[in-house]
Amino acid sequence: MKILKTIWKYTKSFLLFWQDFLVGDSPELAVGVLIILGTAYLLRKSGDWDVAAVVALALILMIITVWRKTREH
Repeated sequence: MKILKTIWKYTKSFLLFWQDFLVGDSPELAVGVLIILGTAYLLRKSGDWDVAAVVALALILMIITVWRKTREH
């Protein structure tokens, strides 16, 4: 039983580190990146690979994030 608690403790610490590292102070940026990657994957899979669509999504994400952060200060 003690070994399971130890394994859980280290697993939880590892996952919390990655969550903090990837999400950090901007969870909308992390979600936006996942949306962009998912869109790029779906476009690639369907054969309608359009780089402009992915770049447009990335730019929109950056604009929204910068606008939100500047509005807070």
